[in-house]
Amino acid sequence: MTSSYCGNRFGTRPPHRMEQCRRLLTNETQVTTSDLTPRTVQQFNDYHSCFQSYRERAKANCTEMLRKAIAGHRLRATKLVRATMASMRPLLRALPTLRIMHLVRDPRAVVLSRSRLDASMRGIYTERMFKKSGSRLVPEASLYCNHVTADIRSRLALEREFPGRIMWMRYEDVVDNPEQRFRDLYKLLDEPIPKATLKQMEKMAFRGQTKNLTTKWQKRMNLTDQIEIANRCSDFFRLIGVSPNGTSLTTTTATHKRRRH
Repeated sequence: MTSSYCGNRFGTRPPHRMEQCRRLLTNETQVTTSDLTPRTVQQFNDYHSCFQSYRERAKANCTEMLRKAIAGHRLRATKLVRATMASMRPLLRALPTLRIMHLVRDPRAVVLSRSRLDASMRGIYTERMFKKSGSRLVPEASLYCNHVTADIRSRLALEREFPGRIMWMRYEDVVDNPEQRFRDLYKLLDEPIPKATLKQMEKMAFRGQTKNLTTKWQKRMNLTDQIEIANRCSDFFRLIGVSPNGTSLTTTTATHKRRRH
């Protein structure tokens, strides 16, 4: 309802417009609408009216049922895509049994996936930089790596504050060895891994391996973009301890030292 004013994806409008949209969508108090056209004001009013009608329907028919179902399970999982690691601190403080798994993926694979999105779904930064550089993949990768490296640094601080409650994984490692990675995850939860879950994960990983999900970017992306992304995302690779070619930085450093000696 508000895409004509706010855009279809975060970043498709200037920062001041995005902040105004956030405040209007969350219905913050003291937010001004004096600079909006009557049509735009009506769009936001329609949004809130629609949202409220769904909320009332959910409360009347589903909320209590869902609450009982959730409360009746020992384990409860939520996938968060847009949340930041910095926003996890209050949750970790409030919920002693909360465990967090931070999943990261090679930026070249991420941007290859995003490249299939329609132009209206890409950010304004990516489109502006495309006009300058001729590449959409490199600026999109830069955005991704900036966000993820900030998350990694936040996670490292949280791991010191909440030891034993956070772990991280590479998507590529999950596909390569799903059984071990999921055993690690359930060890974090201090729970036995269900056989049905493990079996399903192995099937999904097999499909991922047969489709070359972890290496597809090597064939689909030109060498210039690959090199430029590796350079711009150097902090990302350093923080996860893996070089752009996939080798362990610890192993590489150790080998380099032996050669020097």
